[in-house]
Amino acid sequence: MPEGRQSPPPERQEGAQLQDPPGSGKASDLHKAEKRDPKDQLSCLTSNPKGPMDDALEKKFSRKPGNYTQLNM
Repeated sequence: MPEGRQSPPPERQEGAQLQDPPGSGKASDLHKAEKRDPKDQLSCLTSNPKGPMDDALEKKFSRKPGNYTQLNM
């Protein structure tokens, strides 16, 4: 017995499988009525949490005493 499902033979296929033209690729009118500002979705987000290396990077690239090398010109 074969595994999985197989397509029906061509003489038994329905219109959507055989002769119907493909869809127009346009959304329904319900989708158009739902135009919202994408930035509204950002209001519920919290700020990015600090990563484990953020403090080390800040210290490494800061210009505090001990991290500043003066160039000889």
